Amino acid sequence: MTLKANFLSYNDSVSYWKQYQRFFPEEIRLSGSDLPTEEWWAWNGIQVHLDRMKVTDSKIKIIFVHGAGGNGRLLAPYARMLQQHGYEVVSPDLPPYGLSFSESSSLIDYQQWIDLLTALIGEEMKRDGIPVVLLGSSIGGMLAYHTAVNSKQVKGLIVTTFVDTSNPKVRDQVAPNKVVSRLGKYVMDAFPFVLDSVHIPVTRVSRMKLISNHKALTKLIINDPHAAGTKVPLRLLRTFLNMKPKLKPEEFSCPVLLVHPEVDPMTPFALSEPFFNRLKSRKECILLEGAGHFPIEQPGLEQMKIAVLSFLKGLEQE
Repeated sequence: MTLKANFLSYNDSVSYWKQYQRFFPEEIRLSGSDLPTEEWWAWNGIQVHLDRMKVTDSKIKIIFVHGAGGNGRLLAPYARMLQQHGYEVVSPDLPPYGLSFSESSSLIDYQQWIDLLTALIGEEMKRDGIPVVLLGSSIGGMLAYHTAVNSKQVKGLIVTTFVDTSNPKVRDQVAPNKVVSRLGKYVMDAFPFVLDSVHIPVTRVSRMKLISNHKALTKLIINDPHAAGTKVPLRLLRTFLNMKPKLKPEEFSCPVLLVHPEVDPMTPFALSEPFFNRLKSRKECILLEGAGHFPIEQPGLEQMKIAVLSFLKGLEQE
C-alpha cells in the first residue's frame, strides 16, 4: 500500500479537515509533526484512501470505521488519542466519502462496504499479524458488526451506536421524515433498475443537522465536500436500509464495548439499546455524559477514552 502522487492527499492538497481541529482538545489535534501516513489500496476497482497512525510495537491494531457524512480524516483526532496510548490505527475512507473513489460509483452498495472492510482486515493481518479491533462511529458501528460477522478475524468491537436498519423504527429515526423512510424505501425497492444510479446529497436522506450538538461543527461537516457534502448513489442507501444481520446478536461471540453519547438526538440510546441487550458475548456499555452524536464534549470525551483504553488493555491480556 503506497501513496500515489497523482491522487489527492489530505496532507498536501486537501486542507478542509484542518478546520475541525479547534473543536478537539489541544493534545489530540493534528499538526504538521503528527499527521497520519497516507496510503492507497486498490481493491475490486476501488481506490481506497487510508490514514495510518503508526505505532511500532502496537499489540492491537484498530480499524476505524466512519459513518454516513464522514471520512477517516474527520475522525483523526480520536485516532491520534489511541496512537498516543500505543495503538496503531488505520482509517479508510469508504467510497464515495473522503478521497476514495470507484471506477463506477453507481455500483457502490452496503455489502461492498462490508466486503471492502473484510478484505482490509485480511490485508492488515497478512501485513504483520497484529490482532484487529474494529471501532465504528455512528452507522459505522453497525457496519463494524456486519464486518466482524463476515470476517471472523476481529478480536474486539467498539461502537458508538447500533443502528439496525432492519428495524422500521430505526429507519424512521435516521431518515429526515417518514416519507423518506417508508415511501422512499418502497419506491427504491420497487424500481432499483431506474433509481440505483441516481446520486443524491446525503443531507437529503438523513438527519445530518443533528450530527453534532455544536452549530459551527455541524455546519462544517455538512459543507465538507468529502464528508456530508458528498452525493451518494441510491443503490448504497437502498442496500443500507435493507441490510439484515447475517448472525443474530444472541449468537455473536466477539467482545463488545458500546460507548454511546448520552445527548444524541440523531441516534438516541433507545435505538441502540435493544440490539445491545440481545448480545450474549462479553459486553459493556458506557453512556458518555453530555456528549452529542459527534462526541467532543466533556466529561463524555474523557469517559470514552478511559473506557476504550480499558477495553483494549483487557483484550491484550486475553
